[in-house]
Amino acid sequence: MTDDVFIPTLTHATERDIDLLLVEELYATHDFVFWMAAQAGIAERIASWDVKHSKRRTRSRREIDIFMEITHTDGFRTALLIENKIDAGEQPDQAESYREELALLSDGFNRTAMIIVCPASYRDQKPVFTSKFDVTVTYEMIRDWFANAAEEAGNELVLRYRLRTELFDQAIHKHRRGYTAIPDVIVGDFNAQYVALLAEIAPQIIPGNSMLKPANPRESTSMIFDQNKSLAAVPKDVRPSRFAHELGRGSERRANYVAVTFAGWGAALPKVRAKLEADTASIGASFSAKTPTKTRPNPGLVMSLPTEPVDNQGDFGAQAEILVEGIHEAQCLRSWLIENVEILQSWKSVIQAAEGGI
Repeated sequence: MTDDVFIPTLTHATERDIDLLLVEELYATHDFVFWMAAQAGIAERIASWDVKHSKRRTRSRREIDIFMEITHTDGFRTALLIENKIDAGEQPDQAESYREELALLSDGFNRTAMIIVCPASYRDQKPVFTSKFDVTVTYEMIRDWFANAAEEAGNELVLRYRLRTELFDQAIHKHRRGYTAIPDVIVGDFNAQYVALLAEIAPQIIPGNSMLKPANPRESTSMIFDQNKSLAAVPKDVRPSRFAHELGRGSERRANYVAVTFAGWGAALPKVRAKLEADTASIGASFSAKTPTKTRPNPGLVMSLPTEPVDNQGDFGAQAEILVEGIHEAQCLRSWLIENVEILQSWKSVIQAAEGGI
């Protein structure tokens, strides 16, 4: 191979591109594993390692982008949790969730660390979020690692590492340019058919603005109703702040339910769960809430009814039956809320009382 061989450049770099590239390199290349661990201050020699992509957590529905298990030659074990960000903002309590996961791993590992991988400009724009991780590894640092590897490699590995260098360059520049979600016509058409079905069988449930767009981003999987119009009969002081049908991308492992969220009521859930479940026994509602943190001391309380998973990038007609069932569940939830305002008022009272003792 000569130095002037043409290297094909991808048209763009997405966050998942970077995820999979990192997983591949961490799976296949000892030197890259050693280098990544060293960024977190772990420089002991490595005997073996394993890497997992999108490892599901045990205490929430959030996924760890990349999970590394390393066994060192001295027998010690290290766990690395790696979050990759190219341009997306922080999810609620995201860094705190990673920290909680590290605490759960502390019994099985001698060393643990959480790393955020992102462009340097992302780190500079979001210093509070990135500082919650043990270390930030920038795209620029990884690009330079690949560039150096290309200089030292032989044969076809030169081209491999050059391509990786170019991919990280694209990701770096993508963030500098800023990012606008690209509407997906397939998702938009699916939404339009959902809105039409909703108007036919549950006209009292009013679609929200995001459902009415001609096309939504591909990652959009929630049918978010207009809660103020759909639940106008519920007094404002106990009216949920969100009412939605979560489709779950067709996967049993994701969120599949219709739900309402009561803003600021979640911290009291452990103390009032028994009452809430007893009051909703007739419809079998479930309740959940994020763990309160310093940055989010008053999380929302989610009341949900399970539904079957739906793929909004799949055939609408083939899923029509389960979509109808899901909308009927939304009707059931709406009716219960409207018919049980007194119970909602009692919830407000016991939650306020419980908050006084939290």
